[in-house]
Amino acid sequence: MSKENTGSLDTSLVAAAAGAFAVLCASASFAGVLADARWLFPALITVLAVAGVGVLGRRLSWPTAGVVAAQLVALLEALTVLFASSSAFLGLLPTPGALVELSRLLGGADELIRTGVPPVAADPPLQALVCLGLGVVALLVDLIAVGFGTPAVTGLVLLCVFAIPASLADRMLPWWSFALGGAGYALLLAAGGHHRRWRRYEEPDRVAQTLFGRTSATVAGTAGVIAVLAGSVFTGVGTEGRLPGSVPEEFGGTDGIGLQPFTSLRGQLNRDRVVELFRVRGLQQDSYLRAMTLRKFDPNTGWQLEGLTQGVEANAPLPLPEGTTIGRGRPERVEVQPIGYRDPWLPVFGTPVSVSGMGRDWRYDPAAGIVFTQTNQETRPYTQQVVVPDPSPDELRSARGPMPIDPAYLDPSGISPEVAELARQLTEDQPTEFDKVVAINRFFTDPANGFRYDLSTAPSTGQDALSDFLFRGKRGFCEQYASSMAVLLRSIGIPSRVAIGFTAGYQDGTEQVITTEDAHAWVEAYFPGWGWQTFDPTPLADGRTALPQFLDTALHPPQPAAPLPGQPLPPPEPGAPAPPVAGAQPDQPDSRDRPQQRREPVERGWSLTAFGVLALLACTGAAAPLAVREIRRGQRLQAITEGREGAASTAWREVLDEFRDRGYQPRATDTARQLADRLVTDHELDTEGADALKRLVTAVEREWYAPTPQADGTLSETLKSITTSLQLNAPMDLRSRLFPRSALPPWRTHP
Repeated sequence: MSKENTGSLDTSLVAAAAGAFAVLCASASFAGVLADARWLFPALITVLAVAGVGVLGRRLSWPTAGVVAAQLVALLEALTVLFASSSAFLGLLPTPGALVELSRLLGGADELIRTGVPPVAADPPLQALVCLGLGVVALLVDLIAVGFGTPAVTGLVLLCVFAIPASLADRMLPWWSFALGGAGYALLLAAGGHHRRWRRYEEPDRVAQTLFGRTSATVAGTAGVIAVLAGSVFTGVGTEGRLPGSVPEEFGGTDGIGLQPFTSLRGQLNRDRVVELFRVRGLQQDSYLRAMTLRKFDPNTGWQLEGLTQGVEANAPLPLPEGTTIGRGRPERVEVQPIGYRDPWLPVFGTPVSVSGMGRDWRYDPAAGIVFTQTNQETRPYTQQVVVPDPSPDELRSARGPMPIDPAYLDPSGISPEVAELARQLTEDQPTEFDKVVAINRFFTDPANGFRYDLSTAPSTGQDALSDFLFRGKRGFCEQYASSMAVLLRSIGIPSRVAIGFTAGYQDGTEQVITTEDAHAWVEAYFPGWGWQTFDPTPLADGRTALPQFLDTALHPPQPAAPLPGQPLPPPEPGAPAPPVAGAQPDQPDSRDRPQQRREPVERGWSLTAFGVLALLACTGAAAPLAVREIRRGQRLQAITEGREGAASTAWREVLDEFRDRGYQPRATDTARQLADRLVTDHELDTEGADALKRLVTAVEREWYAPTPQADGTLSETLKSITTSLQLNAPMDLRSRLFPRSALPPWRTHP
C-alpha cells in the first residue's frame, strides 16, 4: 500500500497551502484603509481558487507554463463569478459582456481611490480591485515558493501588499496586521523550504514538527517583530515640514475628498457618490466656505496656487487680510464639524477673526486668506469667529485708493487678445470698477448669452480652453465660470483670484450639512479698503448660490414705484439693466439673469388639493393590506360561527394566516399534524394554545378524510384559544400588524 493511501500528506500541497495562507495574512493590511470586511470573503475565494488550480495542475503533472495559464483562467473565472455573474454565460463563464462589466467596475475603483478618505467603504469596485491584486500575488507566491522552491523571494512580493495600504493610510496600519503578515511569511519559509527535502508524501507528525516547532516559532516571532517595526516606518512617512503650495506637484492636496489646490478649465469637480463633509452650527445666513484661493493663471493648466507664505499662527488673534482696512461686517460665531473631510486646508467663512479647536501647527496667510497646516494630521472640529463683510453697492463704487496687494493678482500674462477685447466690450459703458465687475458677472448669468451649467464641458475645437468656453462651448461647471471671469477682470486691470471651497449646503435641523455636491469655485475681486469681495458667475439652477447682498442688489435692483400719469421716469442706476419696454406685462418681471436662489415655493390652491389627494391615495394604499386581512378574518369568523360547510378548513386557513403574519411560511409537503408540531415549537405556544391547535388539526382531518364529516360547535372557541396564545407568546411588531404578510393569496395545505 502506498504512502498516499495511509494518511500521509502531499508535501507540495502543504507548501501551496502555506503560500495561500501567507497571502491572506498579508491582505490583513487592507483593514487599515477599508472600513468594513465585505472584501474579505471575495478575497478568500479568489486566493483559494488560484492556489487550488495550482495544486491540481501539479498533481496532473502539467508544465509550469500550463499551471500559470490555468491559474490566470481561474482568477478570471473567480472575478466573473464574484462581480460579473449577471453578464456571464450561465452565471459562470466569462463573456465579452462580463469582461466589459469587470472593466467598468475596476475603472470605478480609480475614482474611489482618488476621492475617498481612508478608511473607505469596501464597495464592489474596491473589492474587485483588491481581489485582482491578491489573485496576482497568490499566483506569483505559488509559482516562486512551490514551482521554483525559493520561498524567501516571496517576501518582496508580499511586501508590495503592505506597501499599498501603508502609502494610503495617514496613520500606522493595525499592528496585528504586520504581526500576522510576519507569521504567515515565516510559515511559508518553513513549508516552502522543506517540501523539496521531504518525500513526496510525508508523515503528518514530521510536517507539523517542521512547521510549528521551536525553530519555526522563533523565526515567526522575529519576523513579526521586524514586520511591526518596518510597518511603523512605512506608515510614518508623511508630509511633516512641507509647506502647502511650495511643491504643489507633490503635496497638491490629499488623495482624500479634500479639494486639489488648482482648478482647470478642463477639470472635473463632480463625484460619483455624495459624501457628507461638514456639519455647521451658528451660520446666520448662507455664505461660501472658502478653503483656498488661487492667484496664478496659466493658459495651459488653468489657475494654480502660488506664493503661499508661512503666515501667522492660526490659534492667535488674526490680522485683517492684506490690503483690507475696513473691518466692518456681520460678526458670527460658527462651529464646524468635519465628517468626511481631510485636507491641509481649513475652510473658513468670511473674514476670520480667530479660529480654535483644530489642534496645533495651523497657520493663516493674510494675503491669500487661507488657513493651512504643514503637518499630516486629522481635521478636528473647530470654531470660527468671523466677520461677514456687508458693503453696499455705492460703497464699493466709491472705493478708491492704493492697492497694497501683490502685483501678481493683476498679472494679465497668457490672456489672448480676443478675450481682452471681450472684456473691454462688456465694460466700456460702465462708470466704476464695481459696475464693470457686475457687468462681467451678469454676462455669464444672463440666459440670453447662451451659457449653461453642465458637469461636462463642450468638445474642444483645437483652440485654447478659455476661448473655447467663452466663444464656442459656453457649457461647463463652476471652475470654468470662475476661471473665465477672473481672467476677464485681470484683462481690464481689476485684481482678481479664484476661490475654491463649498456652498452653504442644506439645512438639517439646527445644522447646515455640506457634502461633496457643494464643492464650488467662485471669484474674488479686490476693492481698496474693503479687500476681497465675492462674485459668482456660475448660473446654478439648484438653489446653491449664496450671493452677497451687494451683488444681489446690483444684479437685481428693486423696481421703482410706478410714476403718476405725466411724471417722467427716474434715471436708471449705473450698471442697472434697461427698464422694461412698453407693453410688457407688469406681473412678469424680467428674470433673464436672476439666479436660482433658495426660495420657498409659491403657494397655489391647486397644489394643496393635489397634495391632499396624493396623501389620501398614499394612506389608502398603505392601509390596503390591513383592510384585506381584516375583511378576510371577519368573513372566516362568521363562517365558523354559523357552522357552514368546511368550517374546520376555514379555521385552519385562519390559523395558517396568523402564522404567516409572523413570518412563517408552511411547506407544501408537510401534513397538518407536522405543521402543527412545528408551529408549537417555533412559536413556543403555551399548553392551552398547543392543545387547542391539536383539537383543530383533529377537526380538520375529520373534515377532510371522514366519510360523513360532523359539525364541530367548539371551533370558534378553539380558534380563539389559538389566537390568544399567539398574542401572548408570539406578539407581532408594528410593521407586521400594519402590513400583514397574509394579505397575499393564502397558502393552502389542501386542494
